[in-house]
Amino acid sequence: MIRFSARYNALIDDKGRVVLPSPFKKLMGSLSAEPIVIEKDIYKPCLNIYPQKVHEERLMSIESKLNLFDEGDDDLLADLYENFTTVTMADNGRINIPSDFMDHAGISREVVFVGKGASITLWDEKKYHEAKEMRKPLRESFRERLANSPDTEKP
Repeated sequence: MIRFSARYNALIDDKGRVVLPSPFKKLMGSLSAEPIVIEKDIYKPCLNIYPQKVHEERLMSIESKLNLFDEGDDDLLADLYENFTTVTMADNGRINIPSDFMDHAGISREVVFVGKGASITLWDEKKYHEAKEMRKPLRESFRERLANSPDTEKP
């Protein structure tokens, strides 16, 4: 299973084209020749990028938990499918971000790719730093929970 990590800065051009950082492209291996999925994050002003195979597995997991005969679940599924698109990646790693996706994330010229396990998040650089600052209290709380967990090794 692929596990993306680290952060990389990049520039996006006026046509919405940006090059995926080479460490991410290398990690994708043969999956980089397949389409990738770009998804509007439902909680934050950023985009989630998945290899298509990983995204399909994620969709199957979500769909298996829904009752498609329930109106609320059906609406949720419609929202889910509305918020992603599939794009191809050029040999050099360049991808085109649709303008409505760029608008959702408030992306301007300077962007940040952040590895997040099975996905990569794409942020406007300024919005990324603002969101990271807002998460500071959450990180402290997480550290405390880990320190107090009986399964955590103490130095």
